Amino acid sequence: MKRNVSLIIIVILSTLAAIVASLHYKKQDNDYSFRCSAFSRYDLSRREGKSLYFYVSQDLRFINQSTGYLLINGQATSGGDVTVVNRRIALLQGRKIDSKTYGYKISNVITSSDDTTPDDIFNKLLAEITLDPQSLQIGVSQIDNNMYLIRGPLSYLFTCKRY
Repeated sequence: MKRNVSLIIIVILSTLAAIVASLHYKKQDNDYSFRCSAFSRYDLSRREGKSLYFYVSQDLRFINQSTGYLLINGQATSGGDVTVVNRRIALLQGRKIDSKTYGYKISNVITSSDDTTPDDIFNKLLAEITLDPQSLQIGVSQIDNNMYLIRGPLSYLFTCKRY
């Protein structure tokens, strides 16, 4: 009789452990199929008389734990010059830093053939959203159903809708 009770307890505990493990795995998998998009306006003007604005759509994608990318498309206005921004920031060696923060190495910034923004202008935007030219640290906080607040290391960057 004691053996049957022990066997039943072992089966119940094993089943519970399997359920908890599968829920944990499913949650982690959902973290890394993250895709969201937003439109933002950045005012990076530093001195009076020298304006610098970016009007861009941003599409953030964590493909899996180790790869992802950030698409930035739109226009930049520097002084009186308007240029096209169309770049993809390729991300590698991702890791989850804490429950809401992800860190990636920037492997490459790919410039589309229709991008007319000079690198020195684009790099000012990149400096606003990254830790350094080689690292991207992104915080993701859910604020509503499919709506997320995306933050960089120093400030909130944009809100986006997950799709």
